[in-house]
Amino acid sequence: FSSARFSVPAAPPTHRGRAVTSMAISLAVPSRAGLLGAPGTRLTTPRNSFLGPQKRLGRDTSSFAPHAGQWLENSAQIDVPTPIETAWELWEDRERIPQWMPWITSVVIQDGDASLSKWTLSTHQFNRDWEFSWLAKNMTPLKYQKIHWRSVPGSGSLGGGLEIQNQGQIRFQRKSDGSCAVKLTISYEVPGALAPFANLLTPVVEGILQADMVRFRDYAVETTTVDGG
Repeated sequence: FSSARFSVPAAPPTHRGRAVTSMAISLAVPSRAGLLGAPGTRLTTPRNSFLGPQKRLGRDTSSFAPHAGQWLENSAQIDVPTPIETAWELWEDRERIPQWMPWITSVVIQDGDASLSKWTLSTHQFNRDWEFSWLAKNMTPLKYQKIHWRSVPGSGSLGGGLEIQNQGQIRFQRKSDGSCAVKLTISYEVPGALAPFANLLTPVVEGILQADMVRFRDYAVETTTVDGG
């Protein structure tokens, strides 16, 4: 997840506020269909992990709706039955990320600066396809511990509309020679139009992230099996 800017189609004056909010939610949170698994699938996000209890903005966000300019933090964690080196190499290769995050169409490392990558997100909402892209900058990693990045302000591909500043990190912990724990955390600024719905965003976003982590685990296992075979 990184900075994304997109335009919202015009709506009748009496419903414009509602339309903007609906569009923002739809684009900020990709459709649950195909991302969270088949109906009846239960995906849970660990609240106590190797990084300790989850915290958002330094306090519990379940009891308040943030004002514009405030940030939310969402996380998902999973145990992966592969060596930590394998998990690290997969996340470090940013162009592979769409393999387990299907709502990300592509990640392309930029020529001349390997710390920059262009991300493209696609979604289908309101009977039409939407696509937008942005730049993310990788910060100095801690090998086999943390990969982290932040959005590049103003790098959205579409002029006008909303821009969602964000940052994220992947944390790794070795559990044994052949297994590790991986935790994905994203933080994002809540646009004014989404502020009243921020508490609804958290479980949806965390469900999507947890589904992504399940896919990552399966992908890592498959990769290890192929390489080992």
